[in-house]
Amino acid sequence: MERFIVSTELLNHSILVKLLNKSAQEFSYEQRGVLRISCHVLIFERVLEVLQLSDDLHDLFTSLSDDLP
Repeated sequence: MERFIVSTELLNHSILVKLLNKSAQEFSYEQRGVLRISCHVLIFERVLEVLQLSDDLHDLFTSLSDDLP
């Protein structure tokens, strides 16, 4: 498990909202303190990187597909 600091602006992005909702279903809405996101660390790092550089979802999907074998 790794810790990330994510700006509140990014937390409102639709991709992160979906990841948070998925995690809430897995870990329940009652977790306190740290937010857990059910996502591979390398993918989450890439998502954050792309979202910080661009708000375009196409950029995100292109970036992720470039990393796949």
